[in-house]
Amino acid sequence: MNKRQVLQTAAASLLAMGVLSLAPAAQAQSMDKCFGIAKAGQNDCAGISGLHSCKGTSTTSYDPGDFAVKPTGTCKEMGGLNMEQAKALLKNPAEVKMFEEKMAKKMSM
Repeated sequence: MNKRQVLQTAAASLLAMGVLSLAPAAQAQSMDKCFGIAKAGQNDCAGISGLHSCKGTSTTSYDPGDFAVKPTGTCKEMGGLNMEQAKALLKNPAEVKMFEEKMAKKMSM
């Protein structure tokens, strides 16, 4: 193999790696945080309620302060909340309890 072929192969490999590295970024843009759908221990990252700070450390299922990352457009279908809705709901503990119970029933069907 001569020097020119080696350079062409290397350039083609770098180009292919660059194209492949764009795919995860495009996928990440089509995902949203969906609050209130995560089961205990299945949350993604820290919750807005401040009860924990790590992924997978929630102790309550369907807590509106915890989120799971889901494809854009599916959160509402699942009965989840966006961040503004979750923050508003967290201000009323009675509504939080009702939401958690409603989600538990919905997800068990």
